[in-house]
Amino acid sequence: MLQLLFLLFIFLIFFLLLLLVIPYYYSFSFKYQQDFSCSINLSLIFLKLHFSWQREDQSFVIEIFGFQKNLQLRETKVGSLIEEKSKKMINKKINKLGSKNKKKDKSKKKSAFNFDFKLINKENLNHIFKFIVELFKILKMDYLKLYLYFSFADPYYNGLFLALYYTIKELFDYPDLKAEISWQEVVFEAEGSTGGKIIPAQIIFHLLKFVFSLKTIKILWRLYQLNSKKG
Repeated sequence: MLQLLFLLFIFLIFFLLLLLVIPYYYSFSFKYQQDFSCSINLSLIFLKLHFSWQREDQSFVIEIFGFQKNLQLRETKVGSLIEEKSKKMINKKINKLGSKNKKKDKSKKKSAFNFDFKLINKENLNHIFKFIVELFKILKMDYLKLYLYFSFADPYYNGLFLALYYTIKELFDYPDLKAEISWQEVVFEAEGSTGGKIIPAQIIFHLLKFVFSLKTIKILWRLYQLNSKKG
């Protein structure tokens, strides 16, 4: 009995390691123009998953070794929940970034999280940007298409976004990244798609290498020192 359990345990470990090292092929597309819709595909050796969502039709298709099962989600609350959450998140981001601090509290209450702005220097920014660039390489996106048409309530944030947008566009060779600002009204429309190959073990290793690097530990330790003194 113990030998059987041991063999089962070894098989389970081997299976989990296999899931981490085999490539996963993925594709994702979405569109937001008053209504939100998206489609996600994930496939590996023996398994294919497809999820699509629209206001009137939500479906989830799973295929294992050629056997296909279609699950209609139309009558569940999944669709309405995704729509509600996505709209709330987008509206929250626009309102948060677009709103000014109309009144400053004279008492200047302490923030729940202290941050040392001296950490924002060339060395740390290069460290973080290098991590992001390498992560994009590991994700192995065969293509990336994104179109944004939007505007914040405050033109300052429009200019700030454009500065970040052109910086990212220079870093990555994806010609189909496009953004347009509406200077007449606050609006948000978006459409995009991406696809490629990922290997979970590479992503996990890259994240661990970043988190436990000396520079990251110094940053986290400094933040810990600042926030541990509160109270």
